[in-house]
Amino acid sequence: MYNIEIENLTKRYKNCVAALDHVSLMVGSGVYGLLGHNGAGKTTLMKALVTVLEPSGGSIRVCGFDTKKQGNDVRKLIGYLPQELAMYPSLTAFDFVSYMAELKGIYHKNAVYAALEQVEMLEFAKRKIGQLSGGMKRRIGIAQALVGSPQVLVVDEPTAGLDPEERVRFRGVLSRFAKDGKTVILSTHIVEDVYQACEELAVLRKGGLLYTGTSAGLMKQVEGKIKSIKLEYEEDLVDLQKKAVVISTTYESAGLTARIMDENMVFTEAEPVPATLEDAYVYFMGGKAHA
Repeated sequence: MYNIEIENLTKRYKNCVAALDHVSLMVGSGVYGLLGHNGAGKTTLMKALVTVLEPSGGSIRVCGFDTKKQGNDVRKLIGYLPQELAMYPSLTAFDFVSYMAELKGIYHKNAVYAALEQVEMLEFAKRKIGQLSGGMKRRIGIAQALVGSPQVLVVDEPTAGLDPEERVRFRGVLSRFAKDGKTVILSTHIVEDVYQACEELAVLRKGGLLYTGTSAGLMKQVEGKIKSIKLEYEEDLVDLQKKAVVISTTYESAGLTARIMDENMVFTEAEPVPATLEDAYVYFMGGKAHA
């Protein structure tokens, strides 16, 4: 059973630029990752999913309901945290989440308390939004999305700019929510968050779908092609970048070490190293074009 069914989803703007180009996805329960650079189409897809934006073509079904024909039914099933959520700094955390809940037609205080407890913000319920840290504000953002126990939670770049401890906390909240047949769609450009939290993922690039499947499946496609090579001078790195995809560099006391994609297996002097999800992601997001 799939909670989300997306078929041939297309969104074209007046300048004929395709923000989404025939994207098809089937998403079951658990945390599902959407990876891609800014402009890849992630936010457009999410806005279409939560019925904020009408697609140019294709269809989306959420728990069997069509987003175009049964928008009200879909909205009752979805909790949404956009990339930028306007908050009122003079309101307390409780009052803000209560206000957002009422917009959904939920007037029970217990539902607000339950959502705040889920994100570990119950003890700060009476604190004003303007007095909260960036991480706490993000947790309040998640809380307003969780009110009413939606079947699907859609979050857009929720951990951008947060410190490692808050990111770990966020991943825990999302993973706990995704139990019991529920779905989380996590849109991000932070590969580590997807690797740690998501069972499956999709990679978008320029509105097109490059990959769908597991993290292990994506990494398998670059297995044996990731290598480490030591360089003496900065000039050597410039020369290397003309011949291979350089994924990362580490500067040391004597020279530097480059992590490269050796797709054509020509760097016989380089040492093979285990592939990571970030290696595979970098490759899919542009490596092929330069190899």
